[in-house]
Amino acid sequence: MEERLRALGVKLTPQRVELSKTIKEIGIRHPSFNEVYKAVKAKHPSISRSTVHYNLKSMIELGLIGSFSYRGETRYETNPALHINLAEPDGRIRDIKKEEVMKYLQEIIKLIDDEEGIHVRRLIILAEIDAARSF
Repeated sequence: MEERLRALGVKLTPQRVELSKTIKEIGIRHPSFNEVYKAVKAKHPSISRSTVHYNLKSMIELGLIGSFSYRGETRYETNPALHINLAEPDGRIRDIKKEEVMKYLQEIIKLIDDEEGIHVRRLIILAEIDAARSF
């Protein structure tokens, strides 16, 4: 991610480098803002919440990471591409990226565009597993 930031002309401050490393390390788990902030603050005690927030927002705008809201929290992920996030009964969130599922998602986007006249820039689907039915 640091190479992509550099290529986009973003100055690599120590805080941005640490945030980039943190997102690479824990982004697969779809961490909340507080989880990201605590992980970065552990290595840069003087960093502020606003600095982390601003830089996460910038990374989203640059298309480097994605975000979505789940149970009242903003979650971050390293995969900003079209996919499904599956919430497990224990609160873990994982990506579903099967080719056949992706084909159906593309069809849904096309239907939304054709039938509703809405051009979908990004589609976020969050499926929560029913704990009673998952066993």
